[in-house]
Amino acid sequence: MSRLFVVIITIVVLIISLNITLFKSTLAKLFVSTTSATNNITTAANSTTMSSLATLFDSSKPKTPLYFFSHGGPTFMYEETAGAYKKTKSIGKKILGDIKPNFILVVSAHWEAGSQNSVEISLPNKENQLGQLENKLIYDFYGFPSHMYKEEFHTKCDISLVKHVQQTLTEGGINAKIAKGRGIDHGVWVPFKVAFSTHKPSENYYDLDMPLVQISLGSQSGDFEFHTKLGRLLDQYRELGGMVITSGMSVHNLRDLGRAYMNNMKPFPYVPKFNKLLTSIVTESTGAERLQKFNELKLTDLLYQAHPTLEHFVPIVVASGANDQVKAKELFNFDEGSLGWGIYQFD
Repeated sequence: MSRLFVVIITIVVLIISLNITLFKSTLAKLFVSTTSATNNITTAANSTTMSSLATLFDSSKPKTPLYFFSHGGPTFMYEETAGAYKKTKSIGKKILGDIKPNFILVVSAHWEAGSQNSVEISLPNKENQLGQLENKLIYDFYGFPSHMYKEEFHTKCDISLVKHVQQTLTEGGINAKIAKGRGIDHGVWVPFKVAFSTHKPSENYYDLDMPLVQISLGSQSGDFEFHTKLGRLLDQYRELGGMVITSGMSVHNLRDLGRAYMNNMKPFPYVPKFNKLLTSIVTESTGAERLQKFNELKLTDLLYQAHPTLEHFVPIVVASGANDQVKAKELFNFDEGSLGWGIYQFD
């Protein structure tokens, strides 16, 4: 009886031991399989990112020019100011037909970061019907006819490019944050609609067929050193097949705009004066000298007559930083009421 009991106990122990061994083996295999799957997912994600950037970045292309657009108000998309409209449209034709960038980075007057020494980078959070991240439009203007809030301008974004720009700026000493779900403001899509939509083939969904990423200004528009640095860091993308465009106004005084309309948009004296001074600074000086002249402007009344607030001026500082040693070309200018329509190119 006791011998039989011992045999039964021994068999039970052997079965338990065997099951534990099998369990451990199965668990180990499962762990290896899970780890392998996780590594495969990570590798696939990194591979996708690298593949996307490899497609976008092309250092064999010539360095692209940089443009500063004066974008006016939302009515600019309807050829309100004919000369600036036609010049912007012709630049768009050149960009699409001759330059053919792989992507565009844009800085607009209408987006300033929320904290010091930082910028934000837009990233859509929804896919469109094509399964791609599309930049939504921000209709950041008020009191206009309802049809203007139904205007469309379709562009896509690229998450790998957004992350690369974030890394570049962060490593360069600028705290760069990704703004998920933010769209592009009218300082981007209105002049871009003028530049690109009229050249779009009717069968295309996108008005612009390459990725578009918007980067904000810093929180302190009077910090010209910071914005020069921002431009300098973005400049490298012009050597990788990309293009940088900044958007503001050479003169932007909305406080005087009502009086200007009452006077048939006759230019206020400060408008041509500042336009000429700005053109001389960007076309005749470079580097530290140009930055010094920008800073000296802050000591004058003329700057604050032309720009009571500086956010529409600062994009030209960013553009100058991206082309530190290059003199600009004035492509167009026009004095209108309390506005200046300077358009510049940096090669």
